[in-house]
Amino acid sequence: MSDPDQTVADRTAAARFLRAFRRQGVTRVFANLGTDHTPLLEAAAAIRREGRDDEIPEIVSCPHEFAAMSAAHGHAVVSGEPQVVLVHVDVGTQNLGAAMHNAHRANAPVFVLAGLAPVTDAGHSGSRDHPVHYFQDVFDQPGIVREYTRWSDQYRPPADPAETVRRGLERAGSEPAGPVYVTATREALSEPVEATATGEPRRVRSGGADAAGVARLRELVRGAERPAVITSDIGRHPADERVSALVDFAESAGAGVVEQTPTTLCFPRDHEQHLGFDPETALDRADLVVVADADVPWIPSGDVPDTDARVVQIDGQPTKPAYPRWPFPIDETIRADPAATLEAVSGELDPADGSTGREFWQDVAAERYADARERLEADRSTERLTPTVLSAAIADVVDEDTVIVEDAVTSRPAIMSQIPLTEPGSYFWKGGAGLGWAGGAGIGAKLADPDKRVISLVGDGSYLFANPSACALFAAETAAPTLTVVYDNQGWNAVEGATTAQYPEGAAAEAAVPESHVETEMDLSAPAQVVDAHTRVVRDPGDLGEALDAAVAAVDDGTPAVLDVKVERP
Repeated sequence: MSDPDQTVADRTAAARFLRAFRRQGVTRVFANLGTDHTPLLEAAAAIRREGRDDEIPEIVSCPHEFAAMSAAHGHAVVSGEPQVVLVHVDVGTQNLGAAMHNAHRANAPVFVLAGLAPVTDAGHSGSRDHPVHYFQDVFDQPGIVREYTRWSDQYRPPADPAETVRRGLERAGSEPAGPVYVTATREALSEPVEATATGEPRRVRSGGADAAGVARLRELVRGAERPAVITSDIGRHPADERVSALVDFAESAGAGVVEQTPTTLCFPRDHEQHLGFDPETALDRADLVVVADADVPWIPSGDVPDTDARVVQIDGQPTKPAYPRWPFPIDETIRADPAATLEAVSGELDPADGSTGREFWQDVAAERYADARERLEADRSTERLTPTVLSAAIADVVDEDTVIVEDAVTSRPAIMSQIPLTEPGSYFWKGGAGLGWAGGAGIGAKLADPDKRVISLVGDGSYLFANPSACALFAAETAAPTLTVVYDNQGWNAVEGATTAQYPEGAAAEAAVPESHVETEMDLSAPAQVVDAHTRVVRDPGDLGEALDAAVAAVDDGTPAVLDVKVERP
């Protein structure tokens, strides 16, 4: 229990919110400030004036709400700890936009505190004193984001805000983790409140399977010749132990591993049993498929074959209640934590029994690695600047202390196949469909682990969606330099690809989908020049090595860097 010590700095609900956040381990509030936050700003100033800065989180001023939410998301998945975002009434909530969607789909624990328009016209501290307070008064502000939250509430005095903080952090950090949303008016934040004893938030998560579940999976693995695992998120925090659990299982069971749209590194990408990123490889060749922590294990249409394998799902949320449709045929379900379950099964396997599977999948993986090398050599031999060539050049500046934050779309296969990341926690993807995530997420990742070199790999569309000038200012203000490499294919390649895939003989395909192309020549590194970042445009593959080395040197010296690399469309 936290002590109910009532002090000068604790007399308002605003001060109590700030102190409660800090007592629960929150060190930063990613804030895009507005007129509804005046009680919080006054409380913070009063506490700092008393020389008690360490009793409240640092308020990190963010130039845009999307960047603030993305930074909190990036910090949360790197650190494993819930983060706090402060936004401005309904309009600030709307500006969270796709970043809220991403955190929801990625199960990133973020506590969002939003102001509400004042509810009184006069007579109270915080009453309306500007026309904007009428414009911002809406009927259902939480409804803007309700579908993307694990819990929402409105703070009302005389309740102790510390309990609101505890409950919100508990819901954000418990399985399934994700955003929570709390609102408060200026009047409510200005009210004096009594401190009460408050407990700590629980972090409720699934454990491993029970003895019967472990025994059943062990039986299935022993009876299989070519088991395989499809996973998207098993490598989440704590990454070291979770990735290790999958490696031990794969090696003991003789299982191949597919990372299907991974949100993080789940399996070392140079491992001789890594089958790549296409689930068809497992579905077509395995006799047992284990779906472990995967929201969308494959696309049940197109070229994906009907598998003869037995499909076993291990998941803490196996029915995927956040998805309106989940049409994936599963033969057996184990509701449990996949990493803990696979670890338990590994301990009961004889590695000698997995030799047939290991040899089979090692041959399959070797073919994949050879294909990747051949694609690279073919592009290099013709002096093309393709996503494959760029990704291979980036691999040369990646070491064990590098974190890749990725928000590319059509260049993603090249990134995944040419940058052989091996360290747990070395790779993160947004988990959803909201482009622009990496701009803020890279800053959050750097703040979470300042000793890491953070490299954000983005498409040109993703870069523009991130509000790059705001992100450049954000990085400079927080002393969180990152390297951003823009895979600039001068258009919306995903749109062209989707259109031609649906209408391969159509009029749009015949015209190369002109709406997906950008004719205006742009220097996408220019927005970062608002803070005198290291910037460069690269058009020649022969310049990649020198350009990347110089950019890395700048970042390592404390200067943000952006490279706009003009690549061919994949």
